[in-house]
Amino acid sequence: MKNIFHNSDYFYFIHLDGDGIVLDSNKHLEKQCLFLKNGILGTSFSELAYYKDFSTFEFLLKKSLEEGERKFVLDLRKVKSDGSDFYWTRWEFSIITEKNNEFHVYGVGHKISSKNEKIVEFPETVNDLHAKNDLMEGLLEDNLIGFWIWDITKQSDNLSLSLSEMFGYNPYLNGKSQKNVKWKKHVHSSDKAKVEAELKAHFESLGKNPFHSEFRIKNRHKKDIWVLGYGKVIRWGKLGEPLVMAGCFFDISERKKSENLIQKQSQYLKTVTFNQSHLMRSKLANIIGILEIIDPKSPPIETAHFLKMIKTEAKKLDEELRKSISDSNSFDLNPLVGRESAGLI
Repeated sequence: MKNIFHNSDYFYFIHLDGDGIVLDSNKHLEKQCLFLKNGILGTSFSELAYYKDFSTFEFLLKKSLEEGERKFVLDLRKVKSDGSDFYWTRWEFSIITEKNNEFHVYGVGHKISSKNEKIVEFPETVNDLHAKNDLMEGLLEDNLIGFWIWDITKQSDNLSLSLSEMFGYNPYLNGKSQKNVKWKKHVHSSDKAKVEAELKAHFESLGKNPFHSEFRIKNRHKKDIWVLGYGKVIRWGKLGEPLVMAGCFFDISERKKSENLIQKQSQYLKTVTFNQSHLMRSKLANIIGILEIIDPKSPPIETAHFLKMIKTEAKKLDEELRKSISDSNSFDLNPLVGRESAGLI
């Protein structure tokens, strides 16, 4: 396959091992990876792509292996040659099983036009590529809650109506000025130290490190809302002190619910695995114990009694193995939700 695409200036070629490490590539892809200090060989494929797209790659690879498929197609964002941004590429991956039963992945890709028609020019201070794409996805998925302007010297905030309402204020009913509502006062107490540290990092870098943080907002109705906060200082003092900062919030509550559910699912599986392995080992220990006390010189009736005990314990062990396999095959998120609501996890 490499011979076909080796001299191509249009297609990318990549050869990965089962762990996603680059074993080989063509010159065209190597030229597009100049941001890698030590070259592309031996590098994880995750270094070349946006992390969410790499997660999709891992998911599709696992799914293809489980279903016996040998090919899958994926659109992913690849880092530009100078490391400054991402661009969209389309790849076809083929899975080849080697003689030792290990598998390798071969991919052929090419650049494609942007997958969306919206173009957002981010400030130069947003130099973190993942931050850019998190913000872009928030805009495209319509998760934007609202904007804020923080006058740091006067300690007053100006919030968009949507953001003010998210905090639980209704200026049409209580007549409160939105400038009296401060977004920092609504940061969850457990997340305040993190937010303050990231704001400090933004201030001390004079804006080179963007304020880009995930935290919880507690509104007046005591409801916690997970947000992705992005902001930057738009006015600095003569001595480099921050004067005015502008920012926005994206609602990421649903994503956090999914992450929390997956975490609980993982913990539940660990608990089930421990309990089942403990039960199975105890049954096996019983069998081994009986075997150790059997005396070949004992009367046949006594030996038959011990063999009957072994058979009983073996059946119990077989039942536990069957139950373990059944639980593993039938486990999904819905039973987990049911167990959670019933207080079992």
